[in-house]
Amino acid sequence: MIEPVKKIRLYESITKQLQRLIKDGELKPGDQLPPERELAVRMNVSRPSIREALRTLEMMGYLESRVGVNGGTFIKQLTIDTIISPFSTLLIQNENYIIELLEVRLVLEIEVSRLAALRRTEDDLVRMSEAVTAMELQIQAGESGFSGDNDFHHALAKAAHNDVLEQFVAMCGDLLEIERESHLRMIKGESKKALNQHKGILKAISAGNEEQAQALMGKHILNISELIRKDHS
Repeated sequence: MIEPVKKIRLYESITKQLQRLIKDGELKPGDQLPPERELAVRMNVSRPSIREALRTLEMMGYLESRVGVNGGTFIKQLTIDTIISPFSTLLIQNENYIIELLEVRLVLEIEVSRLAALRRTEDDLVRMSEAVTAMELQIQAGESGFSGDNDFHHALAKAAHNDVLEQFVAMCGDLLEIERESHLRMIKGESKKALNQHKGILKAISAGNEEQAQALMGKHILNISELIRKDHS
């Protein structure tokens, strides 16, 4: 069906034009944009529209504002982190983000485990082993073991040797951090259970058994997911 054409707000048009200039290389990382007043005159728009467009681009990771004598608005070097950080901010604003992130995390960490079993180095195995040992010592000291748990998942993601995948796994872990730590601290026996699951996953990865690593990780993440889901049902 033919539908009415949506009217694009002025600041969105400005945003798209500046994005295109950055994409085409006409505006490069480190370049300083002209002041708001000059941009408004050159683009024949109001200063509030310019201000809204710049704020949007800053949230998206394209720009950064600096204060002081050499202050102003500058083009940022785009990295995976600058792309993901604004994305994670948007996710937090969605009240259903926790449940949806659990599903994303399951998919990501299962693939991470497979890749880690294929690509892990001796240094990777050392980092994962140290994280497991740290978690065990924390539990023995009466703590939740969350710090060691976190270190294990970070070391595991690094062992996949895929920077983009590692960043997305880290984002999911950070956004779910409160829920993950809470279930380890509040539910009796969960810390030791998670520790034993980590040991099994590490053993499978050390042996290069990708199928077993995937299966064990799937079971581990599903266990955590079910506990978190109950808290939000």
